Amino acid sequence: MLNQGRTATIEILTTKTKCALWKACKALHLPDYLKKLSNSSVLENFTDVNSIPGTTGPGIPTVIRLALSTKYGGVNTSATSSYGAAVAVSRLEAECGWDPGSSNFVHPECIKQFNFTRKSPPFYISDYYHEIDIVIPTIRNLDFLEHWKPFFKHFHLIIIQDGDPNKVLEIPKWVDFELYNRRDIDNILGKHQSWIISSHDASIRNFGFLVSNKTFIYTIDDDCLPARTPTGARIDALLRHIQNLITNSTPYFFNTLYDPYREGSDFVRGYPFSLRQGVPTAISHGIWLNAPDYDAPTQLFKIDERNTHFADMTITVPAGVLYPMCSMNVAFNRKLIGVAFMQGLMGSNMPWGRYDDMFAGWASKVVADHLSLGVKTGAPYIEHRKASNPFVNLKKEYMGFFWQEDIIAFFQQVRFPSSIKTPEGCYLELAKMIRLQLSHLHQYFDRLAQAMEIWVDLWNQAQKGSLRFQPSRQGRPNISTNIYAVFTICRNEKGYLPIWLRYYRRYFPDEDIYILDNDSNDGSTSNLTVNVHRVSSEKYFDHLWLIETVQDMARSLLRRGYKYILFCEVDEMIVPDPIKYPLGLLDYIKQAKAEVTRATGYGLFHYATSEPKLNLSQPIMPQRNFWSKDNMYDKPLLISKEIHWTVGFHGCKENATRHAIDDCLPQVDATPALGGIASNFIRTSTHVIIHNLRGKENSVEIDTNGFEIIKYNGNIHDGFDNDIVMKNCSFTPKRLGASCVIIFNHVSRFRAVPRSTDQFDENRKNPVHFAHVNNDPPGARLKVLQVLGAEAFPNYQCLATSWS
Repeated sequence: MLNQGRTATIEILTTKTKCALWKACKALHLPDYLKKLSNSSVLENFTDVNSIPGTTGPGIPTVIRLALSTKYGGVNTSATSSYGAAVAVSRLEAECGWDPGSSNFVHPECIKQFNFTRKSPPFYISDYYHEIDIVIPTIRNLDFLEHWKPFFKHFHLIIIQDGDPNKVLEIPKWVDFELYNRRDIDNILGKHQSWIISSHDASIRNFGFLVSNKTFIYTIDDDCLPARTPTGARIDALLRHIQNLITNSTPYFFNTLYDPYREGSDFVRGYPFSLRQGVPTAISHGIWLNAPDYDAPTQLFKIDERNTHFADMTITVPAGVLYPMCSMNVAFNRKLIGVAFMQGLMGSNMPWGRYDDMFAGWASKVVADHLSLGVKTGAPYIEHRKASNPFVNLKKEYMGFFWQEDIIAFFQQVRFPSSIKTPEGCYLELAKMIRLQLSHLHQYFDRLAQAMEIWVDLWNQAQKGSLRFQPSRQGRPNISTNIYAVFTICRNEKGYLPIWLRYYRRYFPDEDIYILDNDSNDGSTSNLTVNVHRVSSEKYFDHLWLIETVQDMARSLLRRGYKYILFCEVDEMIVPDPIKYPLGLLDYIKQAKAEVTRATGYGLFHYATSEPKLNLSQPIMPQRNFWSKDNMYDKPLLISKEIHWTVGFHGCKENATRHAIDDCLPQVDATPALGGIASNFIRTSTHVIIHNLRGKENSVEIDTNGFEIIKYNGNIHDGFDNDIVMKNCSFTPKRLGASCVIIFNHVSRFRAVPRSTDQFDENRKNPVHFAHVNNDPPGARLKVLQVLGAEAFPNYQCLATSWS
């Protein structure tokens, strides 16, 4: 039916005009899977009666058929003069009962057998505080933000200042922001690349898209205010945009009751069940009350027209259909479509303007269509305060009146190879097409294609962290007045996270508790009243990414004004000695003086013969009577300065204070710093027994004592040959019970004349005068990682140190 309707439209239009725009329409085609709708067997693949909670799903026909066939007598599919399902449905009706007066069931519980979830899941914008950046291009003071304070105060703003970089813009004190001006853009990207970020044009907002690393971006102009409903209530446009983006779109069949996934709506009669799951939404395009986004000629002819019609509805833009996008009120999923949302190259030294967002809308739409993503338009509304000067607009738009006809025709026929699966790939391919097919219009399009290619490269650099963004100004208002905070990082921790929260909430208010949520999908971090910051890693478990992410969070919290930060993983509880600190953890932190404090690690044990199973609803420690000291978990966790953790957070590069109590093992850091030795204990005199191993060298062996003394037939002043040492010292795989032996380091220790820094030799050191550990467990793992690399790391978990 869709195909027939579209064909008829094309025939009518082509008989009236030879315009290239309509000729391009002939190239439109339906997606392959939509053509399969002619075969009802596609429904056999679906059993879900909900597409999302509250909305009907594709499995409804199958589930109803199963119920009628197995419980209510079956369906006569061969009936020709009656309804084949009549008898079975009558039995279902008898069970449910029907009251025509109230148009409702007599026994509504009978419908529960179909397992349809009627209630939509609750939505809390607080779940997205750390997943959204707001990007604002501006040339003026941002006092308009005061109108948005109730809706923006928990979000981070990226402000891109156009025009004079020396002008100091006034920004409300409550705003959490970073500001970049033209000078910053040139310094960060370099003059050879910064030209792709437009000047004296709203498309300078592109730089804000590049800076952000959040999932969602909302961009708004500085002459827009919150709109009001007919009852006078202010509209939270950001909230509605996120609701649009986290629910699917329906681009392949139009739903006449608008967005079916919205509360109070659904798919109407005749909508294909097989399409009710929809596709992910990439873009939410909002519109405006008051001054509409008209082009210059329409402004001139209707200079006093204002939009006062409020229609609280959102629709999906159909696949294969373009639309005019305005960037003064639009949000998008950066991970789904980000790079393809580049605003067109406009502004200074360009032959046209005010088509930057039009270009972004056309380009992102064809990319979204190819990647099976959706675009929504309509609500939410904002209030556009005043219309811009139509004469200025006419100067900028004039060439576009003519070019847009050819450009739209071009986009209508864009098709990407099926082998391209990413927005980056699509955008690079689109740049090639523009260079080949639009350059005849004007040399500008060659430059646009080049800008698109540079943009993709910069985007990829930004995602990898290769670009360093340093704003001219930033404001980090302290939302909390407290000076202590705690945070953790977790993924899908339904068991541990509630226990962790229950404990730390004794000492920290919710506003000072932070959770780095690494792509949880089990609901464990949803609807929490603490601060949840979404983070994402490409690998399931990436040690280096984990360290960097935690260090970045600690740095951010310290810069917000916290005096002490406590980081502990989701299965770790920091419990001070209750005799010394009767008020608990906060009592200990308030008395802390060291910049980095190392905890003492113990592991709780379950003595199954005398202790009951763990009751997770009760405090943990009173239920367990046994624990074991575990030096591996003596971690530096309480900090008042930025530190650099090692793998597993078991150590750090900075000195960490640890009180020599509770069986803590004293440590000496003998890192060769030309005599610099750091310790975590205070020296005191004591009597020890020193054993003389001379003549008893063979009494110790690596399997029993952890070290071995081997006679080395050579001169320590000579060169060190790994192969000779391997042979002479019997460091063979068979001897050590290993599949492979790698000599990764050697050190010759002997007394020598002190040397200057430039003469320092890593492999020749003075004797160490204190008992020490060369490699603790986390240090050993880090050494293996350094020597063998990340790929081999999982297969090598042992590190032996031998002395010769």
